[in-house]
Amino acid sequence: MSWLNDLYETYRENADQVGKVQRTSSGKEIVLLPIAHAYQNAQIEVTITPEGEFYSASVVPKEDAQTMIPVTIESAGRAGSTSAPHLIHDNLVYVAGDFEHYGGVYKKNKAGKNSYQMYLENLQAWCESEYAQPVVKSVLSYLEKGKLIEDLVQAKVMVEKNHQLIPKWSKELEAEFGEKPALFSVVVGEQATSFIRFAVQEQGTGKRPLWGDSEIIDSFVAYYTNELTNEGLDYVTGEMLPLTENHPSKVRYGGDMAKIISGNDSVNFTYKGRFTDKNQVASISYEVSQKGHNALKWLIGKQAFSLDGRVFLTWGKKETEVPNPEESSADFLDFDAIFVKDEEAEVLLNPDTTHQQFSELFKKALNGYSVKLAYHEPIYIMILDAATPGRMGILYYRSIEKEQYFARIEDWHQTCFWRHTYGSKNKQRYTFWGAPSLRDIAEAAYGSRASDTLIKNTIHELFPCVVDGKRIPINLVRNLLQRVSNPVSMEKWEWEKTLSIACAVMKKHFNFKKEEKNVALDKNQKDRSYLFGRMLAVADVLEERALYKAGINRSTNAIRYMNAFSNHPLKTWRIIQENLIPYQARLRGKGSYYQKLLDEIGESFEFEHYTDKALDGKYLLGYYSQRADLKKKTEEKTEE
Repeated sequence: MSWLNDLYETYRENADQVGKVQRTSSGKEIVLLPIAHAYQNAQIEVTITPEGEFYSASVVPKEDAQTMIPVTIESAGRAGSTSAPHLIHDNLVYVAGDFEHYGGVYKKNKAGKNSYQMYLENLQAWCESEYAQPVVKSVLSYLEKGKLIEDLVQAKVMVEKNHQLIPKWSKELEAEFGEKPALFSVVVGEQATSFIRFAVQEQGTGKRPLWGDSEIIDSFVAYYTNELTNEGLDYVTGEMLPLTENHPSKVRYGGDMAKIISGNDSVNFTYKGRFTDKNQVASISYEVSQKGHNALKWLIGKQAFSLDGRVFLTWGKKETEVPNPEESSADFLDFDAIFVKDEEAEVLLNPDTTHQQFSELFKKALNGYSVKLAYHEPIYIMILDAATPGRMGILYYRSIEKEQYFARIEDWHQTCFWRHTYGSKNKQRYTFWGAPSLRDIAEAAYGSRASDTLIKNTIHELFPCVVDGKRIPINLVRNLLQRVSNPVSMEKWEWEKTLSIACAVMKKHFNFKKEEKNVALDKNQKDRSYLFGRMLAVADVLEERALYKAGINRSTNAIRYMNAFSNHPLKTWRIIQENLIPYQARLRGKGSYYQKLLDEIGESFEFEHYTDKALDGKYLLGYYSQRADLKKKTEEKTEE
């Protein structure tokens, strides 16, 4: 239960954020929920007077539907036929006293009480307590009249025919009633499933929403927590506190019914086989469960990376936003500091920014996170996913001191390092040096059309490589090498992206030129794969320039034979070399320069290494660096 304790402590450290609405970069609203509260999407808003009379009603737009409501242990986890009511705001079947008069059927508990009766009893108990609020009593006074649906029909929010709520809208009804009512555009299912939230029209101050109201929140939390009596040993804090067996769902998103902690199956083997009773597994207090789960929901909405239901989350206890292991080096940087605009208003990498400056900017950004955290403060990493719609598992959990965590992050980004030109921000391209994101690595290895399941599992495999310093899985390295060696299977832009990502991974995997953080050509390198890669690059550039001179646009033989070359370099090189002869002649003097370069590379081979044995990933590094070096020299000569 260390994960729950860490989340509980995170909640306590961020207590000043409870109930405050925040917006993410995507514009989504998030709130660190108070205990005994949950989110629900409302479709209808009913406003009443302080005296408990109907004032007005309106349909809630989808973008404004999310509503913070008070809940009990039973109502928070209700599903299917469960009839436990919420407090104040709830579905029509709970709050409407005339629900049956309009064709509805109430839910009933084992004692035979219907959902409306249970709702009124719960609300009345709160209103009779010392923690009662006058506006809550106004809601009770109004709903006791039992004519909510009648008022909603008269306000033209709901539609009835022959004293029955119309379940679905149709073209035939449009001819009879006119324009389609707004409610049918926001409700999921029938009108009768609508969720109602309440507000009070106060004199002088206007409408007062009863959701997210700090006075009402404090009132309900004080009332409800004092009602809890099932006291026992809380395994998380070690204190005697009111316990709960029902833990929150909706952890990842609003409709998520999967629970991390659940023991409601007493028939099968959820806990049987080791224990005779679920409480023998662990007893957890209501307060700890609520605060821990609410902190997790808040963090996921605020900063988690999610893919196909799997959640990758990293946070700090006090300063919650910390670098995510999934991110690329570019994600850490201040783009305003490294980009300039050209005459065509396209954002380009500042020409004065080198790989060394990029490295320094990355360190600076990392230090910006680090200084906000206390010495030895822990960083938490969690990966969540649901095996079934009702059960969620913690696939990975790690607590690590910030000094070690930031050292591991820096090591990853400085060793899985290459030059990338596929970046984009606000639909504009940029170049960056450093590590690609884990998702980009996964998609480069298996293709952008790979299933989300394969991609998320690959990212999961890569997390320990960043956080724990483990080696990159060999199967991923092989897949990446095989895929990038087959450029004819991809469009040019995709292959260029895959190539730079593959080079970063190969550099990391082979611990290649660890002391250097650049992509510069190493003319002293004697590795056979690296040298063969250089030869392939020379052949590629030579033919590419000859084709350009002739006005021909097609792939070079080096690209066409790249896959065969990686498996049988010596045999394939002879074919490529024979095909180069007419292109060398076409380039005349420049063709001699490339031949001289090929001879120099050939002389660098150890005799016993000039064989037809398959190449490893270092040939990609040699290919990329040699090609970049040749193109750079051409650009410099053109500028002169």
